[in-house]
Amino acid sequence: MSLDIISLTYYLAPMDTMPPEKHLGFLINDVARLLRRAFDQAAQGCALTRAQWQVLAFLYHNEGSNQAVVAEALDVEPITLSRHIDRLEALGYVVRLPDPSDRRARRLQLTETVKPHLQAMKAIGNEVVKSALEGMSETETEQLVSALTVMRANMARYGAETVSDCAATVAAAARIQQEEKSAS
Repeated sequence: MSLDIISLTYYLAPMDTMPPEKHLGFLINDVARLLRRAFDQAAQGCALTRAQWQVLAFLYHNEGSNQAVVAEALDVEPITLSRHIDRLEALGYVVRLPDPSDRRARRLQLTETVKPHLQAMKAIGNEVVKSALEGMSETETEQLVSALTVMRANMARYGAETVSDCAATVAAAARIQQEEKSAS
């Protein structure tokens, strides 16, 4: 399947065929948005931003990563991540350590000070997910996780190839639309 068709399917097909809440891409995005909103509301008293929580959560699972790896994983610019790390370092939650293999790079480590906050974040996250899964059976939850895991792996395979030329996608859509008009 060409990338132009993927773009066409995601962006234009739902406009003609279904309401957005029925289109899988829009539905996944909307659920993610609502999960983020619920987490933000539940975590208001924790005095950290969602972006800072994301950095801490990533480091919890990938301690010792360098800033470039963290920025890539979180899909943020390195300078933006650096500001988050500055704030977290000022709070005593993260330390930058020299990278033994690259003297320009720094490895990021969590401190003991942040451990209780990580437990609070985990509890908040678990409650948000529990609310989101309300009304679903354990089997349905497992099927959902399985399907999303496959989708993530499929999309990860595309990597940089998913970047398509917007003008080519628009031209392809116009061509398809014209062919459909000619056929009717």
